[in-house]
Amino acid sequence: MLRRLEITDYALIAHAEIDFAEGATIFTGETGSGKTMILGALASVLGARASAESVRRGAKAARVTLTFDPGAALRARFNDDGFALDADEDATIVREITDAGKSSARVNGRAATAGYVRDLGDRIAEIVGQHEAQRLLAPAYHLELLDRFGGAEAAAAREAVAAAHVRASACARELAALRGDEHDALRRYEDARFALDEIEGVAPEEGEDERLSDRRRFLDNIERIEAALRAAHEALAGEETSASGSLGAASVALAGIAEIDADLREMTAQASALQSETNELATRIARKLDATEFDPSELEAINARLDAMERLKRKYGGSIAGVLAYANEARLRIERYESRDEILARAQAALEAAQAELAREAATLTRVRARAAVALAGSVVAELAGLALASARFEVAFAPHERIALEGAEGAEFVFAANAGEILRPLARVASGGELSRVLLALVVALASARERTALVFDEIDAGIGGVTATAVGARVGRLAAQGQVLCVTHLAQLAMWADAHYVLDKREEDGTTAITVRRVSGEQERVAELARMLSGEAHDAALEHARALLRGVTAAR
Repeated sequence: MLRRLEITDYALIAHAEIDFAEGATIFTGETGSGKTMILGALASVLGARASAESVRRGAKAARVTLTFDPGAALRARFNDDGFALDADEDATIVREITDAGKSSARVNGRAATAGYVRDLGDRIAEIVGQHEAQRLLAPAYHLELLDRFGGAEAAAAREAVAAAHVRASACARELAALRGDEHDALRRYEDARFALDEIEGVAPEEGEDERLSDRRRFLDNIERIEAALRAAHEALAGEETSASGSLGAASVALAGIAEIDADLREMTAQASALQSETNELATRIARKLDATEFDPSELEAINARLDAMERLKRKYGGSIAGVLAYANEARLRIERYESRDEILARAQAALEAAQAELAREAATLTRVRARAAVALAGSVVAELAGLALASARFEVAFAPHERIALEGAEGAEFVFAANAGEILRPLARVASGGELSRVLLALVVALASARERTALVFDEIDAGIGGVTATAVGARVGRLAAQGQVLCVTHLAQLAMWADAHYVLDKREEDGTTAITVRRVSGEQERVAELARMLSGEAHDAALEHARALLRGVTAAR
């Protein structure tokens, strides 16, 4: 339930504070007084788009604060989403728009995204205005309203159809891609076959090119390597002066005095170890020297294989790893082509299964919609009878699609006849402005049972009506207000008389600027005066008596 709306520097409103009634809160004023700015501010704080034009001229920013009782479900959601409230604390949404067009929002004192606020807005209030009446002219909106009336069952069925449609579409795309152009498929197969034959002909191994490059570098430098190995071996273990012999002599000399102290024993051991390591190194060098033989045929074979691998790398991936990956891809392309008939059969079977599932889900949705259409038509006709359209008929006409679409197997359109004996025709072709407003109100009432318990906000729902019809519409709004919270912008006294809280908007020009003030009507005398103004444009005796009669009628009805 909405509690309070505070507006600062929004459009032409410098400041306004509005306390909502539990029943009907009504906004009135002269034509052009800016009544809809109140609802614009409310829509803004509930997540609607806002621009720098929303900021009052000369102000740095517009600020709108909504205070409301979130109810148990929203309170639990706030706790889960990090916007927790105390048990008896009201929730708040603050929307600020700067003169540069930047916007920010806070929920319960914490920063929130615009998307989060918009989602909250759908659960807090439902705004029904002249725009909604115009949307009634579009059959696509009719299907949306019908499914909304169908409630959870329709929502689940529609979601199942959408999911099945996505799966069937994916299967169809896959089959179309497989069927493709046969010439291109054959060309891709032959290219893959040629590439795989070429790669398998060389049969490279991971890292082989690096190993062969190292070996080629060794063979290219074999004379230097052999000379260095021979010189090293001579230095370590030659017949004349050698490192091994010198270390052996040092070891023998030290051994003679090793028993004298620990330091000498350690030096003796180190000399012996060095001689052993020198001998081991000399042996390794000798083996390497024996193995160092130049074979021209080996170098030629290495060069040929490296050339072959370089050609593969240039054509198929830049590295041996890339070449091997390309080979694997080629094998898969070859396998797919050679198994083409089997793969096509599987894809065809998958498509048929997905289409059968889609048809089943769509048939379920069609049945749900058919039941909902009968119930919706009955509810709307019953409501229209109380809105000065006692002879009106209203039905939902279905038109099957050639193919099942994302939203189901059929479209829906509201058909309407305002008077007895008339043929049912599409609502867009036969309804006048006043009739359209009443049909919209009847739909809103019918849909009330299928929506969450939110405040209903009517923006001049009375457009195009007057007289007895206005009285009937006002009475219906009054009954709605007895069941839940209603906000209404109106120019008709027959609606305003049902106000539990009544606000008047006045537009004034001062010092070359225009400003709108919002004042609450207090006391019966002020209410009578405002209703009289709405009835006749001025508060003369007849208008005042008419206004009093209206209020007496409200008191009696309640």
